Amino acid sequence: MVAVPSKGPFRECHRVISPEPFLQDCAFDACHYKGHRDTVCQGVSAYVTACQSHGVVVETWRTAEFCALSCPPHSHYELCGSPCQPTCHTPSIPASCPASPCSEGCFCDTGYVLSGSDCVPYSECGCEYLGRYYQKDTEFYPSCRERCRCSTNGTVTCQEAFCSAHEECRLEDGVLGCHPTGYGRLVVSGDPHYVTFDGRTFNIPGSCTYILAQVCKPAQQLVNFTVLVDHEAGRGWVFALHSYTVTMEWGLVTLFQASHVTLSPFQVDLERYTLPLVTEDKNLRIGQEGNNIILHTAAGIRILYNTATFLLITVPDVYRGRLCGLGGDYDGDPSDDFRLPSGALAGTTQEFVTSWKVPEKERACSDGCDDGVCSRCDVANEATYSRNGSCGIIRDAEGPFQGCHPRVSPMEYFAHCVHDICAANGARTALCHALQAYTAACQAAGATVGVWRTKEFCRLTSRLCAPCGNFNGNPRDDLKLPDGRDAQSIGEVVDMWKSRDFAGW
Repeated sequence: MVAVPSKGPFRECHRVISPEPFLQDCAFDACHYKGHRDTVCQGVSAYVTACQSHGVVVETWRTAEFCALSCPPHSHYELCGSPCQPTCHTPSIPASCPASPCSEGCFCDTGYVLSGSDCVPYSECGCEYLGRYYQKDTEFYPSCRERCRCSTNGTVTCQEAFCSAHEECRLEDGVLGCHPTGYGRLVVSGDPHYVTFDGRTFNIPGSCTYILAQVCKPAQQLVNFTVLVDHEAGRGWVFALHSYTVTMEWGLVTLFQASHVTLSPFQVDLERYTLPLVTEDKNLRIGQEGNNIILHTAAGIRILYNTATFLLITVPDVYRGRLCGLGGDYDGDPSDDFRLPSGALAGTTQEFVTSWKVPEKERACSDGCDDGVCSRCDVANEATYSRNGSCGIIRDAEGPFQGCHPRVSPMEYFAHCVHDICAANGARTALCHALQAYTAACQAAGATVGVWRTKEFCRLTSRLCAPCGNFNGNPRDDLKLPDGRDAQSIGEVVDMWKSRDFAGW
């Protein structure tokens, strides 16, 4: 679309600005910017911005099927909108506003003005305080000793600030305020293996739905939530994560192995969404990074799900000692994690797991192992799967995961890896899933992971669009055409791969 010289919506701009650098950037970003589906649209939009900044007329390029732009409430899309928008600070467009250059984007409807990034009636505008603008009903901290609130009619009220237990005042993500002193992490991976918030490990070889975590001791400052995890039986040897459901005070979210989500505010029918997603009240953000779906809530709860083999739930310290479920109570003591819903300690792992099973009417589920006894790995096979060419790569002090060892202990993931491969009778897929799970855990902890996939080992085939290459570790053969021939330019690659595989980004 960008590079078509004689036709297309950008033909007038080609004489002014060369599309080639933008085309190369667009193809590169689509491949390397963590798999975001809207990266191509952002790349094309960059060319639109450049053209319009030079006063060049751009014709309609967005359609309902390609890069449709969804505008926030009380706003609408314009291909060539005025450079002067009414704001809370300047509600009337000045007569001196130039007619050009225009720009495409979302513009407030008539009767609304910009308040930050939102379109609101002028009566709902926020406050200016010490030279900064704050939206209405926003709490902010001018300093760690003072907490203020922007109220009606631009009124700011302030009071002495105190952080709650398990919080401290500091700057985080550019925002000064009370932030958690730390976070607890619950991990579900592989066949599946559990590591509770307090670090206790156990396995569940079943195919049922369980309460993974929920607030059992509510408090005024806490947002109540429940996370359900649904296991499904695999191909005879492994039980995989099929989906998880998060219930918050404002509604219910279900994410599946495929990259889609259903969102159901209470008393409203289920609606299916593709990602990324931000709710209107901004209480929930869901996006995709590479193979991972990441859910953020305004309450500080974060869930990372790689749609098959790995689930990570992160909660702020304010939830310490107030949780229950398979993830434990998060009180710092792993020995009391196996509590039943009654509060009593379970006598066995099986009793603990069964007590958190969710009754299901529409399907029968299994606890996984016959008579509660699961098979063990043969000693010889265990030795084979422990080598560096297999699961041993996880704990190899000079391997691709060495930078992660100080942040995420490799031993649990190594043991889980050996277990899963043994249960899978040596299947390479089980090994790749185990390594992918440790990779996700490392990257979530901010650790750097070296290259471990190759053309022959756990290759990600048929997972990326053509301009991204084949992801086999060799950049020299990335510019391939559909028939396997080498392309002469990036433009040829993009043009030849204009199919549903590429246009779906």
